[in-house]
Amino acid sequence: MYNMITLITSILFACSIYYSIIYNPFFNYKKKLSELLKFYEFICENNPLLLDYLDTLDSLKEEEEEIKKVIKFEDKYLEKFNNFLNEYQFSELELDDEKREYERVKIDYENKKFEIIYEIQEKLDKINKIQEKGGISSENGIFTENINKFGIEKLLQYFDLDDEYFEDPDHVNLEDLYVMLLDEKIVLLKKMKEAEKIIMTNDEMRLKSHEYIIQKKLDKCMNTYVVEYTPLGNVCMRYNNDKKSFEYFSNNSIPYRYLESVARKYVTTYWCKPIFVNIEEEIKKAEEKNKEEKEKEKDKKDNPRKIFAQLKSYKERNIKNKKTQMNEVKEKQLVKENANRYTWEGRLTNFCPLKKIDKKILDKKLAMTYAEFKKIQQCQQNKK
Repeated sequence: MYNMITLITSILFACSIYYSIIYNPFFNYKKKLSELLKFYEFICENNPLLLDYLDTLDSLKEEEEEIKKVIKFEDKYLEKFNNFLNEYQFSELELDDEKREYERVKIDYENKKFEIIYEIQEKLDKINKIQEKGGISSENGIFTENINKFGIEKLLQYFDLDDEYFEDPDHVNLEDLYVMLLDEKIVLLKKMKEAEKIIMTNDEMRLKSHEYIIQKKLDKCMNTYVVEYTPLGNVCMRYNNDKKSFEYFSNNSIPYRYLESVARKYVTTYWCKPIFVNIEEEIKKAEEKNKEEKEKEKDKKDNPRKIFAQLKSYKERNIKNKKTQMNEVKEKQLVKENANRYTWEGRLTNFCPLKKIDKKILDKKLAMTYAEFKKIQQCQQNKK
């Protein structure tokens, strides 16, 4: 375009000189005309902006031909999607939030482990006190006569049978309670060993905090949209992490292949490609799995122990056909289960990107109950 403008200006400049020579009586017509032609040739030969004029015309024609090539809408964002990194992109604020979550997970793990061990140890201490100070001899058998007042009191408290023993002492068998106490001690000791073996590594903590930040990012996808013009009309799309589905608004019924293209635009726009299920890859996985199963069946049939070949009956062939049909059905079900989900949320007039403000969060008085309101009024009156 720039070269074309330069060429036109050069021609106009040459023409202006030409007309000035013709209508100027003081100049020799033939002499100046030859000079004008030489000057014009000099401009065309020595102007670097006009040297590649023909080349630029060829390139422009090539670009026009490429533009004329029809691109299917379902393949519109396919190349960009295939070249896009299959990972999430996080902001600095999100990365800082991940670090805080890691520290929280670490503290929470240590506190929970401490609480479990402390609770078990507390019960074991009670059992040991009953055995040591209760006057019970576990070596020569259990005799109720050997249990002193402290032992009876603590044993009943442990099993919460104080009231029942007070009403009818004969109804409570202290020997059976002590046997139950010993069984519980064995169980608690096992739980203590298991609790001490529970170890959460730093990698597991980082993985847990990373999963948390991913879910938090995906929850925000309800507030991010893409608008795309399809051959069947406009589509506005977002991702619902709770439903694990792409939600869209459109005035027309949009086929699945067009929705796939819009979803590719969405995941590449907001750096969340892992949520998109690539059907082609899933089909390849299903085919490879089916191929492996067929090879295993073939290996079983080609067992060298079988010396004589057996003729297959019609019944056996029928069973084989049924198996192949079942495998095909399983493969289709697998692809359907792993495919992307799309939910129509209504027409474009139903789409509203503005979120309602919860006034109860801004003003806590609006969330107040009548009882709380009366209590505050009573407190104010008491102060007066």
